[in-house]
Amino acid sequence: MPENTLAGWENKIRSYAERNKLDLPRSTVRRAAKQINNSFERMNALTLTDDELIGRVLQHSDPTGETAVKNVMRERNQAAAARRLAA
Repeated sequence: MPENTLAGWENKIRSYAERNKLDLPRSTVRRAAKQINNSFERMNALTLTDDELIGRVLQHSDPTGETAVKNVMRERNQAAAARRLAA
């Protein structure tokens, strides 16, 4: 079976997540596999290892960073609302 199919990428992502102690839900694995498969097909000549390609896709799905940004924006909005109410 070829390794660079959607199912092959899913297996590689699960292995990568296990090696790096990442708890990835099935939906995240499938979404990442689709992104990697599309990237792989577009950049087939690029000399990245499979782990590097998986790492590039997974580094953008950082829920901690997203949560931090949302918290900062909420604090800014609350501060702005407090200033408007005080005026």
